[in-house]
Amino acid sequence: MWLLAGSVDAVLTPYYAILKVLGGLRLPSLIAMVLTSIVVVAIGRRVSGDTAGLLAGSLFAVLPVTSRYAQEARPYALVMLFAALALLALLRLLEEPSAGRAAVYAGAVALTGLAHPLSALLMLAGHALAGWQRWRVWTPAAVLGSLPAIGLCLLAAGQTAQVSWIAPVGVGSIGLLPAQLFVSAVTGGLLLALAVTGLRRDRTSLALAGAALVPPVLLLVAGTVADVWVARYVLFVIPALAVLAVRVLHWAHALPVVLLIAVLGYPAQLDIREPDGHGQDSARVANLIGPRYRPGDVVVFPDTHVSIPWAARDLYDLYVPEPRPKDVLAVTPQRTGGRMLATECPDVAACLGAPPRIWIVRVDNTPDPLADMAPAKRAAIKDDYRVRDRWSSALLTVVLMERTGTPLPGGRRAPG
Repeated sequence: MWLLAGSVDAVLTPYYAILKVLGGLRLPSLIAMVLTSIVVVAIGRRVSGDTAGLLAGSLFAVLPVTSRYAQEARPYALVMLFAALALLALLRLLEEPSAGRAAVYAGAVALTGLAHPLSALLMLAGHALAGWQRWRVWTPAAVLGSLPAIGLCLLAAGQTAQVSWIAPVGVGSIGLLPAQLFVSAVTGGLLLALAVTGLRRDRTSLALAGAALVPPVLLLVAGTVADVWVARYVLFVIPALAVLAVRVLHWAHALPVVLLIAVLGYPAQLDIREPDGHGQDSARVANLIGPRYRPGDVVVFPDTHVSIPWAARDLYDLYVPEPRPKDVLAVTPQRTGGRMLATECPDVAACLGAPPRIWIVRVDNTPDPLADMAPAKRAAIKDDYRVRDRWSSALLTVVLMERTGTPLPGGRRAPG
């Protein structure tokens, strides 16, 4: 893990370390979202009273995006938790500045930075909208808290290939924002509309507005000049949006709003719980390959991918049990020697040989099963094999290729 941090994913090394300690890949995300709901209640109580706090926490809990990232082994649930804690600490610091409260705020900011440095720096930019009013205590706390995020950014400065897949922001990006940020466009649009109605001119509203609205706007603007816009990088604004959304509503109105958002988000809740709810029906690979496996089958993988070139081999290794097609080109496994990708045999033709069938596993959906393969690998397969079967979904494709001239069902032979 430490070797990998020197070449790839340095910004996520603290999160990987947490997973190493806790073991359960998705358990930290689930726990983080539960705790975030509690922190949202605490923020709402501090801002508008007990009832508003309970409603804000309930609203946050029923959002599809909350469920989506509580299910996933990524750091964004932890980012939301630490950012919510930082917002609560900021409100306390603005109400009654003290060294102790400044230290708590700095600690929450530091934890956010360790979970995701870009999110933490965007969060601080939003906090500055209200923090400047208490600049004598807020500024040193913010600077101190930002050090982990800055340090991780410096360590990862040479790893820009990790985000080379990000597309520039266009006119359509704004229209896609509710769906990308909230998973469900209808619940996201309604939440944003309610949050805007909750804005006021007091210091608390300024802090909530900065925490909820400034980071997405900043990242969108930055995305017009650099490829940095990814909606999940600003997921941490959702707790503040939930508090703003119920702030001006009487409980008799707020409760129906929470129920309405729960109902409107129900289809998205079902979707994200499907086997391919996160884009890849990983277990399907075993169901496809296992029953169709024949001795002598081999498996190959693309060499590059717009985002996650190692995912196809990971998916295969984790989900397809023995006996299974042999990964004949792999010389070393993935994540060894400071490399994320496996090392493959330099003489593809010799290592591949002439197997009767080749399985290809991809984490995309492209018409060309040999896309993103090195020229030598592509050449070794293209002329001697034809597609026998193909199974595709949004982010998963399994292709079975058969050597030309091999027998087909019914005694026929494939054309040479």
